[in-house]
Amino acid sequence: MRFSVVGGEGFDQGTDALVCLMAKDEKNEQLEKILGGALASLRERKVFEGKEGQVSVLPVPEGSGAPDFVILAGLGDEASPESVRCASGLAAKRARAEGLKSVAFSASSATGEGLDASEAAQAVVEGVGLGLYRMDKYKSGDDDEKTDVSSVVLCGGSGGNLSAMRRGVRYGRALCEGTNYARDLINTPSNEKRPPALADMARAMARREGLRCRVLDEKQMARQKMGALLSVSRGSSEPARMVILEYRPQGARTKPIAFVGKGVTFDTGGISIKPSGGLELMTTDMSGAAAVLGAMLAVARVKPRVPVVGVAGLVENMVDGDATRPGDIVRSMKGTTVEIHNTDAEGRLVLADALHYTREKYKPQCMIDLATLTGACMVALGQKVTGMYGTHDELLGRVRDLGERTGDRVWHMPLFPEYGEAMKGKIADMCNISGARWGGANTAAAFLQHFAGETPWVHLDIAGPSHTGKAGPYRPEGGTGVGVRLLAELAMDWKRLAPQEGKAYGC
Repeated sequence: MRFSVVGGEGFDQGTDALVCLMAKDEKNEQLEKILGGALASLRERKVFEGKEGQVSVLPVPEGSGAPDFVILAGLGDEASPESVRCASGLAAKRARAEGLKSVAFSASSATGEGLDASEAAQAVVEGVGLGLYRMDKYKSGDDDEKTDVSSVVLCGGSGGNLSAMRRGVRYGRALCEGTNYARDLINTPSNEKRPPALADMARAMARREGLRCRVLDEKQMARQKMGALLSVSRGSSEPARMVILEYRPQGARTKPIAFVGKGVTFDTGGISIKPSGGLELMTTDMSGAAAVLGAMLAVARVKPRVPVVGVAGLVENMVDGDATRPGDIVRSMKGTTVEIHNTDAEGRLVLADALHYTREKYKPQCMIDLATLTGACMVALGQKVTGMYGTHDELLGRVRDLGERTGDRVWHMPLFPEYGEAMKGKIADMCNISGARWGGANTAAAFLQHFAGETPWVHLDIAGPSHTGKAGPYRPEGGTGVGVRLLAELAMDWKRLAPQEGKAYGC
């Protein structure tokens, strides 16, 4: 898809349609004049009032000099990054449904209080680029069925800051491409992304984007004494892998920030086998790793000033005669021994070694891990919000604020000392689940905290928003790529953390 930035309001760009993003009850005299009162009629009939989620397509009378169609998309009460993303995504989908291949956005209408030209342009691009995503690799059909919007013109109005808009377009495109790359990985069936194959995909992406890439095989991980991670892959015929991607800007001398992802390419639950209902969705259990890989793609393109490391532990949790059994004890890279009480609590074992490896190898300024870790977090927060845990107030605040800005919303969950106490083992140092029925997301986070150590750390449990069965304005059915834009934005806006004043146990 081609994006371009021009001045003016977009009436004379020669595109198939003009998209106008309008707030609730907003007036537009130029549109009223061109449409001959049709806009007023829509308001009177309450078909289009500028409310969130409202989209209307109107034909333009001949001889007006404007495109053949005007697409109206509602922003709600005011323009914000999220309302612009949603309205732009809905407008782009409507353009595709109407068979329109080129559209102009009157982007000046997307600016508002606290939303400058760069932010508005970025939000428009994200809405379009994310909203038009579809996974059609495995579908057969005529090319006519796959026509799509191919050209988008952002119009900055008279006196618009076009250089700022171009910067927003560049950022927006990078974030879209990273997110859609992650979506592709998530939606790829497990038989085509078993750990070695997924590692090869990551290596190919790194080569294209100019990232350093290292892939550890099982022998190398065994030498590193990653017994927790390797215990998960024992039942699979496909060996585990650990992917390490590095972005280092020229002249950078600071320690990196680090992203760590859980990559279970299929999860049977192991010996503690899952029920059959919904088991096909376990192909998405590598969404945390996909988010890290997608974020690293975006980072490579926007080129922030801070070094960034992405680490993804890739395993299959399968069942055979060599699979880890409930009651086994494994030894992690840190040296901590862990009683396995449930082989379906495997993601935390993968992250335990991945976090410790990242901490020891890179001494990062901070670590953010992402994982489809617990159903308990979905019970607590539903399918649209990520559970956030951590040990550094300032870092937690940044992630929360970026969640609001990107639409990847997070909610701060408690990490009280009692949750760590619940994870102590009887004959080993720790166990991989607590004995309690309640608070499973919290005790899982406390388990990970042990391996994050004193490094400023945030854990994001993305079990809910990583996958959806119902498409939204810019989130498709299937893998969502949640977390990619949040991580990339963190790197883009990075500043050194202030000294830690105390661990953030509470809400």
